[in-house]
Amino acid sequence: MSPSSREFETQSPELSLVRLPIRDDHIAQAAIVLLLLVLGLLTYSGTVSVWISLAVVIMCLIATWKLFIPVRIDLGPRGIIQNSFLGSRKTPWREIVRYETHSQGVILYLTHDDSPLAGFASIDLACRGMNSELESVVRFYMESRRLRTGSSIVRMSDESNQSSQQPTDSKHSA
Repeated sequence: MSPSSREFETQSPELSLVRLPIRDDHIAQAAIVLLLLVLGLLTYSGTVSVWISLAVVIMCLIATWKLFIPVRIDLGPRGIIQNSFLGSRKTPWREIVRYETHSQGVILYLTHDDSPLAGFASIDLACRGMNSELESVVRFYMESRRLRTGSSIVRMSDESNQSSQQPTDSKHSA
């Protein structure tokens, strides 16, 4: 017999992490610095204007804005919740089609597509030092989803509890 939704929530692992791509990804750090230097120098050598070179560097920083925004990610029985100063985004476990592990964490895919563009419909959970914890939490929820004890079960149970708690004294009206 599968556990009730409340039992599932109390025994489910939860994990919180803060993702800041420019801090966590050393390749991105090196690539951004190198790109900014090369573009700044090339622009300066072509225009001999510090202001135009500075404008190009600022435009490159604006183009990579997403690398500089910290995102707090909470993994729990109700799904993946991503919070930043730009807002909040909740992704239930039932929407995760598959996951892959990599050296820095886990990628959760929202599509069955295996093309290189599938990464655009994914959530990258990279956090150095927490790889094993992160992988075990994701594996737990993906397995429980297969066993039908995932977040959709929690949601359905919550809805049925709310409807059963409403009064049903309509027969005794007279």
